[in-house]
Amino acid sequence: MRAVRSSIPVHRICAVERVDENAFQQPNMMQIITQDAETQGCHIMYIQCKNVNELNQWLSALRKVSLCNQNLLPTYHQGAYRNSHWTCCLQSDRTVRGCSRTHLAVTLGDWSDPLDPDAEAQVLYRHLLLVKDMLRNKYLDGADGVATGKAESRGPTEKGFEGLIASSAARRLLTIIEDLQRAHQVFERREREEAPNHSNCI
Repeated sequence: MRAVRSSIPVHRICAVERVDENAFQQPNMMQIITQDAETQGCHIMYIQCKNVNELNQWLSALRKVSLCNQNLLPTYHQGAYRNSHWTCCLQSDRTVRGCSRTHLAVTLGDWSDPLDPDAEAQVLYRHLLLVKDMLRNKYLDGADGVATGKAESRGPTEKGFEGLIASSAARRLLTIIEDLQRAHQVFERREREEAPNHSNCI
């Protein structure tokens, strides 16, 4: 039996909100409230995300693309309608006005496509390159000499140990960044080698 896939027209989205964990006893749940094309009533789709980061990214993404929709709702139900009542406000009327205000304009400040892990990896890689020199200057340059001098003159101190731990962690992180740089260079070289040569094209 083939799985049936469905889609939601963006212009019919009325609200995109979190769902209270008590509604389904499941974490990282969200709801997409849409307007039915025929009855003009509301339909709710409940979705569980893998983790809280994915949940926040989807909430932000869908709110951004539906921000200018005409039929946005001012309120919604944090819970679900189960056993003849809403789990959040205990109202028995399924069509009763929502008991919580929607968060129409609440989005992530620096959102990027949650379905593009390559883009996320590039952002992280660029950030690591930016802090590479800072790590070396702050924790490594002259750290060995200072630590040795302190140890010879006064013996090891608590601050000295903290400095050694910080410099050790910085060394490990710098090693990882350098490994990433080498891997990135190899990848770029392979891309250039595999790219078609159009120099002979007219």
